[in-house]
Amino acid sequence: MNRSQMMQAVRSENTKPEMMVRQALFRAGFRYKLHRHDLPGSPDLFILKYGVVVFINGCFWHQHGCKFTSRPKSNSDFWNEKFTNNIVRDIKTSWELSLQGYRIATVWECSIKNDFERTLERLKSFIVGDEESIEI
Repeated sequence: MNRSQMMQAVRSENTKPEMMVRQALFRAGFRYKLHRHDLPGSPDLFILKYGVVVFINGCFWHQHGCKFTSRPKSNSDFWNEKFTNNIVRDIKTSWELSLQGYRIATVWECSIKNDFERTLERLKSFIVGDEESIEI
C-alpha cells in the first residue's frame, strides 16, 4: 500500500476515538446530533440542550504538538501547507461557532489514549457547566 492509498483510507468521521466518546456520553445520558454539516466545521457532536459542539481531533492532522504529532519528511512543503491550513481553519471555525453562541469542546486524541476516564469526566463537566470553551 503506497502513501496515497494509506491517506485515502483515513476517515474523518466515525473514528475510533470519536466512537469511544460518543458511546460513553450516550451511556451517561447525553443526547447529541452527529456531524452537523450546517454548522461551521461540521462538529463531531452537537448537544443542543447545552449549546455545546464537540470536536474530537486527531493529534497528527490538527498538529496538537504532543508525542503523537509528527510531520512527514518527504514532500515537506505540501505537508507544512496542509497542516497550516488545518490549524487556520480550526481557529476560524471556533471563532464562527462562538459568534453564533455555541460553547466549544476540543478533545484531543492523545487525551483519549492517555486517560480516557479523566477526559470523559472533564468533558461531561464542561457540557453541563458554563465555560465558553475547553481543550482536553
